[in-house]
Amino acid sequence: MKKILCLGLFCTALIAPAAQSQPAKPGGHQFIPSAEQKLKPDASGLYSQSILSRRDNGLAMITAREKSGEAERHAAWNDDIFVQAGEATMILGGTIENPRTVSSGETRGSGISGGKTVVVHAGDYVYVPVNTPHRMILAPGKTIRYAVVKTRP
Repeated sequence: MKKILCLGLFCTALIAPAAQSQPAKPGGHQFIPSAEQKLKPDASGLYSQSILSRRDNGLAMITAREKSGEAERHAAWNDDIFVQAGEATMILGGTIENPRTVSSGETRGSGISGGKTVVVHAGDYVYVPVNTPHRMILAPGKTIRYAVVKTRP
C-alpha cells in the first residue's frame, strides 16, 4: 500500500509542473509580458494604448499620453487608474462643459467646472466611480503612463 501511495505522489509531482505550463483555458488566467504590451496611437492623437484584456464585465489597458485629454463620463464603467510613470493634473467630479455623446453611455466635453483637482504621480491610484466626470491635463512637455481597469458596477 505504501508503494502505491509513494508511486502516486511521485507521478503527481511529475505531472503538476506540466499542467501549470499549459495555455489557459477560456476563462482561465492570463499573462501578458511587458514586451508584448505594444502601445498603438489612437486615431484622435490624444493617446497611445495597449488593450490587455477585454471581458464582458471589464477591460484592462495601458495608456500613455503626451497631450491633455477631454473631459469624460462613463455611464457603465468604474475606472481604476494606476499611474506607472510621469505626472498629470486630474479633475474629478463637477460638470462637463460643452457635453456631447460620443457613443452609448459615453459623454465627452471641452472641460470640467466645479470638480476636485489633484496632481497624480507614478505610484498613485485613482478610483473614478461610474457617471463621475473626470479629465487628465498634462503640462507642456509632460507625459504620463497609466494602467486602467474598467469594471461594470
